[in-house]
Amino acid sequence: MKLSKRRLPARPAQRGLTLIELMVSIAIGLVVVGSVTYVYLGSKGAYRGNESLARIQEAGRFALDSMTRDIRRAGAMGCGSLASVTSNQPVVPSVIAPAGLVVSAIQGYTPAPNYTPLPLAAPPATWTPPTPATGNLPGYWGGDILQLQIASGVPARMSTGVDTANGNITIADNTAPNFKLNDYALVADCSSAAIFQITATPTVTTGTITLLSYVTGGAVPPLPPISVNTFPTVQHFDQVTYYLGKQPNGRPALYRYSLINGGTAEEVVDNVEDMDIVYGVDTTPTDNTVSADVFQHADAVQAAGNWPNVVSVRLSLIAVGDQFGVAPQAQTFPFHGAGAALTPTAWTAPDTRVRQVFSASAALRDRLK
Repeated sequence: MKLSKRRLPARPAQRGLTLIELMVSIAIGLVVVGSVTYVYLGSKGAYRGNESLARIQEAGRFALDSMTRDIRRAGAMGCGSLASVTSNQPVVPSVIAPAGLVVSAIQGYTPAPNYTPLPLAAPPATWTPPTPATGNLPGYWGGDILQLQIASGVPARMSTGVDTANGNITIADNTAPNFKLNDYALVADCSSAAIFQITATPTVTTGTITLLSYVTGGAVPPLPPISVNTFPTVQHFDQVTYYLGKQPNGRPALYRYSLINGGTAEEVVDNVEDMDIVYGVDTTPTDNTVSADVFQHADAVQAAGNWPNVVSVRLSLIAVGDQFGVAPQAQTFPFHGAGAALTPTAWTAPDTRVRQVFSASAALRDRLK
């Protein structure tokens, strides 16, 4: 018997994608890639925006905190009062050294009314930038300038009257105040005050009685007649100035310099693009209340001679992010009020970096009765 050969089933022929299937696949792939790309770009944009906003808020808050802390300390005259106990007038200290020191507890400078666009070519003509002992002072960027006179540290009690003949002040103890050669100090009671620079290394004479020397003679004005019976004190003194300067990369930053550090500017925080300062003036300083009756810019306060009557300060800063394209378009917001009514003017940013305005108010503690 002959066996029949068994046939295997034929394998189906291999077939490729048709053109229609290929086009559908590509279309689906493009939709998926486009969706993922859209989500990625949206997430990246949100991250950049949140990061930029966080940096801006950190810069704005830190700048305001630093400035308001110094504003509250400005104007201390030894007994925490605006007026002299003998004349009921603001105590204005005499300056023994350094020459040319601004004696007002607070002083401001405002550029020309039309001070945009930034940066400006030159600072206000009435402001004299310091000459640093070392390093380079960053050039002026723009905005207002604030200068404060601050007495700080532990007060030392005077043990005897002022030796005007030899230029010596004797204090009971120098342990806590730690006065040193070339320090600036404020000697004051509740009637008068004077600023001087220590010209010799403080020396202990007997026990803890210490001598502080200052320059005398020639054109140097004498110290006021401060008696030990009025319980005068001596404190460290500093003149602090805030302004917006240019960083080496050309961008703005808030700088602070003082007598203590030899006039060398220290960067407080970067990317602060503009600063507007308004001063609250008590127009009736001889009454029994202290309140800001009017709010003015520095030029108006200067013209009226009202610096001794400034009792509060309102700060406004524009902080800017460091990334372009975060804002969908150039922002416009009110800033720098003009005229007697301080009506805000519209300020338009020059690019698409995100910006935010920060404001704070502070009172001069030692001018509050």
